[in-house]
Amino acid sequence: MSSPVTTPPDTQDDFGVLREVESRVLWLSSAITHHANRVRANTSGFKVGGHQASSASIVSIMTALWFRPLRPQDRVSVKPRASPVLQAINYLLGELDPSCLPRLREFGGLQSYPSRSKDSDPVDCSPGSVGIGATAPVWGALSRRCANATVGDVGTGRQFSLVGDAELDEGAVWEAVLDSAVGELGEVVWVVDLNRQSLDRVVPDIAAEKLQGMFTAARWQVITLKYGRRLEELFARPGGEELRRRIDAMTNPAYQRLLRCDAGQLRRRLPEGPGTDRIRALVDQVEDSALVAAMANLGGHDLAALDAAFSAIDDTRPTVILAYTIKGHGPAGQEHPQNHSALLTEEQLREFAERLGADPADPWRAFDEDGAAHELYRRTAGRLRRSEPAHHAPSAVPVDIGRTPSGTATTQAALGRLLLDLTRAAPELAARVVTVSPDVSSSTNLGGWVNKVGVWSSIERRDWFADDAETILHWREKPSGQHIELGIAETNLVGLIGELGACWSKWGSRSCRSACCTTPSSNAPWNPGRSASTPADSPFWSVHPPGSRWPRKAVRTSRSRPRPSAWSSPVASPTNRRSPSTPNGHCSPAWHGSADRTAAPRTYGCRRGP
Repeated sequence: MSSPVTTPPDTQDDFGVLREVESRVLWLSSAITHHANRVRANTSGFKVGGHQASSASIVSIMTALWFRPLRPQDRVSVKPRASPVLQAINYLLGELDPSCLPRLREFGGLQSYPSRSKDSDPVDCSPGSVGIGATAPVWGALSRRCANATVGDVGTGRQFSLVGDAELDEGAVWEAVLDSAVGELGEVVWVVDLNRQSLDRVVPDIAAEKLQGMFTAARWQVITLKYGRRLEELFARPGGEELRRRIDAMTNPAYQRLLRCDAGQLRRRLPEGPGTDRIRALVDQVEDSALVAAMANLGGHDLAALDAAFSAIDDTRPTVILAYTIKGHGPAGQEHPQNHSALLTEEQLREFAERLGADPADPWRAFDEDGAAHELYRRTAGRLRRSEPAHHAPSAVPVDIGRTPSGTATTQAALGRLLLDLTRAAPELAARVVTVSPDVSSSTNLGGWVNKVGVWSSIERRDWFADDAETILHWREKPSGQHIELGIAETNLVGLIGELGACWSKWGSRSCRSACCTTPSSNAPWNPGRSASTPADSPFWSVHPPGSRWPRKAVRTSRSRPRPSAWSSPVASPTNRRSPSTPNGHCSPAWHGSADRTAAPRTYGCRRGP
């Protein structure tokens, strides 16, 4: 079910320089939040905010990923509250100017959550509300494959999601995991920051075994990183197997309580249950500092174990790495059950800086240029530098498609005719149109279009009804298909059309547009959180059958004016939501994005590094 990863002790010495980098990233991410709350002038007197503990738990994971296996063609979605860690790494790699670091959550400064449109350093995904950042790389992988098949070679690469374990409570996560197409996307890799804490408490029932079973059932590879090298060394000694079973049997709160114990308390609490005497004999032989350190030595903070996990990824199916971590690992208060939004005091920061070899008076100082750590920065920056995508010229849009509407017709019929007319009047443009539907292709009159262009699939599949004379809708699944059929999970639909619409800015296929045909019974999938996180460069149409409600929230949260249409068709008239040709106003395109597709991204004051 799960592949546990352990690392031989002799490989640990290869990671000395990487541990230096890890310490500097940990310091910088903590200092960014500290400066915003305790140093920067604040006339309101209210807390600015930030999450030092949530950032600290994922520092090891992000350091191991960025400075080892990550490639320029890969994309990473970072959990929202770890934005200071991403900003620290981008600063060290020369992608963020040091003048930006003191400006977290300041107007025009660094964003509290990573933002593609507002942050000036490289950000691959805007996570927004919980669940969105976790699933965005899934739909990014699918849209990249679709772009490769429809508009040409836009490259390949892994799509990483760095997910907090509490985020797995979000229903949208499992809607994406269970979609049949996702089980074939081998470029998708999730790393779960399994710190077992939410905002208020240590969560008692986050059972890794349950998660392992759910991901395995969805055909994912599951890799578990539970214990680090120090604990594994204890387990290998006499009495170690009994100690492992003792810790494995603990509830999350029981284990978390051990992190607040000194060595004497640990020696009293650990020997219990089967093998008590052997456990007592083992812990009595370990010196105080080593015993305390071992209890906090989990796999998600072991750089060598993380590197081994990344090397074990199977690219033929999605992968999830369950990395056990400690919320707030490193700074003071790492063991506290309510440390979610706690801030280090001035005294705690000074002690933390002394332990890491940092200087609170010069918090943004990098390593000396002649040191091994600086050389690792330089090599990593060169390896990860991306070239601008070669943007394909947009296809010509006809001013007329040769059809004059007459009589009364449904909006579904108009849409179906429009798409088929495009294949005749503008075949190059039609080749770059992708439709997406949550199991309503028939009821929205997409049958002719589906028969013409086929259904997207990662592999070609046999149409078992091709020779059935009574079958009108032919479901020909192939990698070059231009219709993507999803289940009725409408959140999946909105996530996918957002990524399809962003193909031009991510992969250079700027004309790969997305038409969404859906029958939402409510505004739920179009809530402001989802609409605001849909990329600003994601144009799509939203077409609704008669009787359905137009999701007005999506219109109100759109960040730009409607884009003028060049098609003389009532179906594609974004300037009038209730035109004479559509008296009920049921068919209305919602253009999310900038009218100027070549405009440079806004930087809001902060600059990239040299």
